[in-house]
Amino acid sequence: MTEGMYPLGRLTPSLVRQEPLFAGAAAPVGTLFVLGDAGGYAAAAVAGRSLVVGRNAPDVHVAIGGEDGYVSREHVLLRCVEHGTGTRWVVRNGGKLPIRLPDTAPLLRAHEAPLPVGYTPLYIQGSQLHVVEVLVSDGHRHRGAVRPDTSTGNLRLPITRREWLVLVAMFSAVLAREDQALPLSWNETGKVLNTVPGQSGWNDRKAEAVVDGVRHRLTAAGIERLTRETAPAEALKTNLARVLVDTGTLLPEDLTILNTGIDPNPAGLMNR
Repeated sequence: MTEGMYPLGRLTPSLVRQEPLFAGAAAPVGTLFVLGDAGGYAAAAVAGRSLVVGRNAPDVHVAIGGEDGYVSREHVLLRCVEHGTGTRWVVRNGGKLPIRLPDTAPLLRAHEAPLPVGYTPLYIQGSQLHVVEVLVSDGHRHRGAVRPDTSTGNLRLPITRREWLVLVAMFSAVLAREDQALPLSWNETGKVLNTVPGQSGWNDRKAEAVVDGVRHRLTAAGIERLTRETAPAEALKTNLARVLVDTGTLLPEDLTILNTGIDPNPAGLMNR
């Protein structure tokens, strides 16, 4: 085993929920965690270090899409490079299919982009959607003791601003507490999004693709009844709405965005 690199077992919890320990202790700043279909890898930030993700299970660090012939044998390359006085991690597409990241253009073959600190899902759409979970540690795994003056915590689930906008539109009737409120259809959701100031080009397929990404990521995090294999198709939206509302991920005040195009919480989605 290379020094500073450790395998993560198949029972490792989703990186959405918990940052794993690194060699039995909290990870140093910049440590990279990667989870695929059956475990993953952790690597300290050392310039020149790289991890490979792909279908060729015996020869890659993290395996995905083992039975999906559209996923390349070495589809994702994660490299640690020098940056300023330190280092940063970069993701590069070595496969044929694009790699989608939240809030940025898809990475095409041979394209690369820096990874931000924190959690980033990588989506590869082959014969099915594959999710590679990536986490760059900020070095603050443990929380301090709760005191009377401690800020209120939250159970809010990690979603991007783009995902949040689509979800607010789709569940607008639910958030408005209308009688017998139901989620909007994909077509209705696209139409609402196109009326939001600063938004255009939405349609049913784009809205559905965003929400499918959220469902798959939350399922990987251990949240149940969000896939067609675990719940009736007609219940998926309702189940997702319940999860998002119960965790405070969506709030009634979020409806403001639909009329103004302005985020009611400019300090950031996580500060609720």
